[in-house]
Amino acid sequence: MSDLEARIAADLAELTAHPDRHVGGPGNDAANEMVATRLAGLGFDVRRTGFDCLEWEHGEAFVEVGGERFDLHVGPYSPPCVTRATLIEVRDIEHLEKSVIAGAVVLLTNEIAAHQVMPKNFPFYNPEEHRRIIAALEHFGPAAVIAATGRDPEMVGGQYPFPLFEDGDLDIPNAYMTAEDGKLLRKFDGDLVRIRIESRRLPATAEQVVATLAGDRPGRIVVSAHIDSRRGSPGGLDNASGVATLLALAELLAGYEHGPTIEIVPFNGEDDYAAHGEILWLADNEGAMGDIELGINIDDLGWRGTVNHVSLYGCPPEVEAAVRDAVDGFPDMAEGPQWFQSDHAIFGIHGRPAIALATSDIAGFMAGYAHSEKDTADLADPALIAGAARFVRDVIGRVASA
Repeated sequence: MSDLEARIAADLAELTAHPDRHVGGPGNDAANEMVATRLAGLGFDVRRTGFDCLEWEHGEAFVEVGGERFDLHVGPYSPPCVTRATLIEVRDIEHLEKSVIAGAVVLLTNEIAAHQVMPKNFPFYNPEEHRRIIAALEHFGPAAVIAATGRDPEMVGGQYPFPLFEDGDLDIPNAYMTAEDGKLLRKFDGDLVRIRIESRRLPATAEQVVATLAGDRPGRIVVSAHIDSRRGSPGGLDNASGVATLLALAELLAGYEHGPTIEIVPFNGEDDYAAHGEILWLADNEGAMGDIELGINIDDLGWRGTVNHVSLYGCPPEVEAAVRDAVDGFPDMAEGPQWFQSDHAIFGIHGRPAIALATSDIAGFMAGYAHSEKDTADLADPALIAGAARFVRDVIGRVASA
């Protein structure tokens, strides 16, 4: 193992030392402190901007009916609830949009519970059907919502069951259960049930770190990897491996002078309902996105037994050529298909060229490990991460000299 790979292994261990790195939690604070300190020590100009966010605590949740008790998972950031009300099963949006749900305990099943609903104020992706679900719930005001969910690997990774709502802006008590338990509970449709959800929201703070290394000509290359993880997941590949790549790249950029400014951004919010860090960074860059020559985003990279993939988004011919020429020099890197479920979408939304680095088996990782307690540091291969950092350094050099 090379010295760089040994440091990467140590970084992975430190980044995953807490149970998770959710925004506002101690693991998130420790990770930002670590990265800011390291980048400053490597000669980067580091800016740390604090922001307000929500922390969340919960206890038990259950519903009782007909002498039976069904244990529930508390929906992240749900308000608390203790009440008795009629259970109403709802399988589709059209049924939800009827006043019959007012004051009821709504059991969402089948197609309406098939995919996680985007947070109501999420700025980057919010399809019409999701907006309709939120609008109906807020308009009719059920006493509580129980979602019987299956699997949705594209949106929530390996979680089963998954929370249908993960939204600190949604003020309706909610919980979730397995689809199998939902089939048992639905037998009591129309009956009076008692539901209890123990949950509370707490004010918290977090920060967004941005580090810059000045170049000698106009323009910027922005390299990002989200530093937060999903609550309850150590986030080894999602995305400690990406952050470790940023730190390795920062070492490899020692002596960088000729070219555009390099900006390293460990986005703090990709796995958070409010995307606080991304929104803060965009606000700071209002009117300045045009000077970004290339955005490089790293997420879910370095899975042992795979290779790394790079995908391209809106790149001009000279950048495409630079990236593809760089790929030829790295046997563990290949060009892969486009995917959009990470922060490189931010560059595309604002018309800037981007590339994204991830494992070649991102679908397999999402289905089996992502957003779960199984996403541990031992999934990540320091050699693949070191190779990715060297690849990004090569791309930066080629773009800078183009």
